[in-house]
Formats: sequence, C-alpha cells, structure tokens
Amino acid sequence: MFSFCHHCGDAIDQEQVVGEILICQHCRQTIGVVLAAPRAVVIDQTEELIRQGVVARCAVCQQTVEVKVRGAMRSLVPHAAKGEPRKVCPGGGKLMPAAKEAHYLKAYMTTDVISVIRFAKGAEPTIEALTLDYLDKADRVRLQIEAVRELLGASFRMQDYPPSLGMPTLAVWRSAEACVVAKRNPQGGYQAMSASEISQVLDDIRLARATFFA
Repeated sequence: MFSFCHHCGDAIDQEQVVGEILICQHCRQTIGVVLAAPRAVVIDQTEELIRQGVVARCAVCQQTVEVKVRGAMRSLVPHAAKGEPRKVCPGGGKLMPAAKEAHYLKAYMTTDVISVIRFAKGAEPTIEALTLDYLDKADRVRLQIEAVRELLGASFRMQDYPPSLGMPTLAVWRSAEACVVAKRNPQGGYQAMSASEISQVLDDIRLARATFFA
C-alpha cells in the first residue's frame, strides 16, 4: 500500500486494490502496483532481553539467566544447573565480557547508499550520500522520499531532467529554492548514478542552472 505519491508528494486518499496499478488522482502520474502490506517483523522477547543486556545465556548450561550489574562488572546470577534443581550451575557468578552494542535487526535489513546532487539557487552543487536502511522493499520508495524531504523541505515536486540537456534517465525533485537530482528508478523513487552521470550533472548545473528552476 502507498501512503503518498512519490511524484508530487501528496497523500494518497483513494482506494487501493492489491495487484492493480495505482494512478495519483492529484498529478495523474503512475505510482506503481499496489502490494499487500508488509508482514510485521516479530521480535523474540527473550532475544530482545538479551539485546538489552537484562539476561544472557549461560555458557555452561545454556539457560537464559538474569544478568547482575555492579559498576562496570557484569555477571550471571547464581542459578540451578539444567535438569538438576538442587545443584548450582558453575556458570553463575562468573564475570562476563563487556557487552558489545547489538544491532538486532541489522542482519535482516537492506542498506542502500545512493549519491544524489543537491543545489540551491545561488549556491554550488553538493553530492549528498544518502544511507537508507529498510526491512521490506515496500518501504524503499517511502524512505527515499523522506530523505529528499530532509534535503528540500516539506514541499517539492518531481519533474523530468531538462530535455535540452539530453539525460532522460535522470529526474529532478524541486522545491522553490533548491533541487535534488538523481537517477530515476522504473519501480519508483531513485537509484545510484554512475560517476560519469554525476560529472555530467555537475557540468549541466554550472552551465545551465536556470533550466532546472524553469
């Protein structure tokens, strides 16, 4: 499901049917095929407590045991051996190595690093590297547009790259005072530009800046 149009940025307030092509009723541009809502990522409660450092697995008995913290020292609380309630597990009370920062969901995420070119009226263009992490491909376009929103502000529109400059695979996201240039993605949003495309865009901006705001 789409929450807003990636062409004009307006909210989607029309019926969406899974499997059918959605056309924005505001700008009449094709948004894409409506997909079913992504499945929620289920986080195991025990694994979440381990991530937070509240509990840990004993290296001796493999049970999940509460962690005792005293200053910078961490240890497992005394506990019974697995299957032997009257016997104390030797793993209890032993010092644990310092906890390392955990990124529990990182292994499940896709990371895209996409360079775009931003420039404002009267200012030199800059290359902005956008790092986007998403759990589901359905979030890709939304996160890309949010990244553009951080560069341009709340109000902007997508338009074709100036036709006179001969780069039809690129697109321009433009606000009143600034622009972002990126390579158009046929599935919506944008994708990485090659080094030669970035170089050509920088030359085009320096030689024909006014055409981007026309």
